[in-house]
Amino acid sequence: MICAIDFGSCRIRSVFRNPQTPERLKMFSVRSDYTLLSSTEQNRMTLEALAVPYAECDQALVVFGNQATSAQWLSRVPPTALLVGGNVPSDDAPARQMLSLLTESMLPIIHDAHSGSGAQNLCVMTVPGLRDGSDQARKNEAFLYRLVQMQGYQPLVVNSAEATLLATCSDALFTGVNLVMGAETTTICIARLGMLIASETIGIGGNWIDTELAKHFRVQIFDEAGTAYLNIESIRHWKTESGANLINSLGDRERMLMRLYTAVLDRVSRTLTQMLDSTQVRLALNTQRLSVMLAGGGVMVDGFVNLLTEQFIQHGIADRILSVRIAPDPETAVVRGALIFGELESRVLKSEAAA
Repeated sequence: MICAIDFGSCRIRSVFRNPQTPERLKMFSVRSDYTLLSSTEQNRMTLEALAVPYAECDQALVVFGNQATSAQWLSRVPPTALLVGGNVPSDDAPARQMLSLLTESMLPIIHDAHSGSGAQNLCVMTVPGLRDGSDQARKNEAFLYRLVQMQGYQPLVVNSAEATLLATCSDALFTGVNLVMGAETTTICIARLGMLIASETIGIGGNWIDTELAKHFRVQIFDEAGTAYLNIESIRHWKTESGANLINSLGDRERMLMRLYTAVLDRVSRTLTQMLDSTQVRLALNTQRLSVMLAGGGVMVDGFVNLLTEQFIQHGIADRILSVRIAPDPETAVVRGALIFGELESRVLKSEAAA
């Protein structure tokens, strides 16, 4: 069995081939947060009437994953992230347990998981947050690696931008720039004929933009005691439903959104400029013009391509760019590419075994 799982700070996604119809894919997408409710009889009765599963923890009722949305109206507090800042929380045991349960529910069951014959039971995974070699990054990867391993799979960690390359760049012979803007990080890679040449991850993504917007315009909700919390969900909903445009900005909120995206894309363009000027990229690609493929939830706001192109012009690299495109279904490009990576790796392992 070969599968893939993309541990995202907003959503966790998994994909694998349907065992009954291998030509079709089976995909799961689950919110990576949870809602805490007061442990009252009324809340229990409401959840049971709505057929919403819940757990009891520290005198509270916990609803997690996709069901958290169904229960959010019962709470005066925003959902709590399972991956805070892209990291597995070390001081939140319930969150760690919920991550384990979600991982178990999203990966296909291997009936011979403990038989020792699972060399081809591969699960390609992405790890959120910065993979900068820090102690936190190592612990983060080790915990998620272990969750996948516990389901009987041999985990393989892949760069999110490299995975996107495999899913979206066949028409460019897997050559070009791939940029994935997630919730907490933005990852860029440059590849030639499917071979990774350079890769960088920037510690900023869509959540920073949403948080700054919520702070600036005081988009808040209040609990029973009057404590204010930023309503990030409201900002996310507004971004997708209002038709906000980064180029033709109308109103103060859209103009602020444009300024925040400009700040992020300025940093992205500076990083890409440094990558293009690096020795390894120049030796591999010389002055070849490259296509830029965009993926991740952060790229899905109208005008993103035009604003990024403007930044390329300002940084003097537009003449090295052939095109800028948003990937088909940009939110699932990473996990789809991770599955392709796993299938290619499986062929290599089979060839080595045969040899």
